[in-house]
Amino acid sequence: MGKTIVCPCHDVTVEDIRATYAAGYTHPETLKRATAAFMGPCQGKHCAGAVMSLLRELTGEPAGEPAGEPVTRRPTARPPLRPVALGLLAAAAQTGSETGAETGGTGVAGATTGGA
Repeated sequence: MGKTIVCPCHDVTVEDIRATYAAGYTHPETLKRATAAFMGPCQGKHCAGAVMSLLRELTGEPAGEPAGEPVTRRPTARPPLRPVALGLLAAAAQTGSETGAETGGTGVAGATTGGA
């Protein structure tokens, strides 16, 4: 029997989600931190439905619960703290720049926020 991947960005499988849930990571936020699901380049656009459906199955929460707040909510996607040009990130990767005070906290030397 093959593995069923629910998060293609990080190769998280159904078995990974079940094992992580069994280990005590029962909330979507803690499950996210333990498996990296929702944290790939797609920010959960590809895996959110499958992971949340599996989590609802594991918790016993009915799908599409109309009354009140659902027990399991998808983790919040958070944008970067400041905008950074992709060219600066590529240049940093090539030179091996480190994060630090000289970069203004951006992690990339010379990065700017573009107006603020």
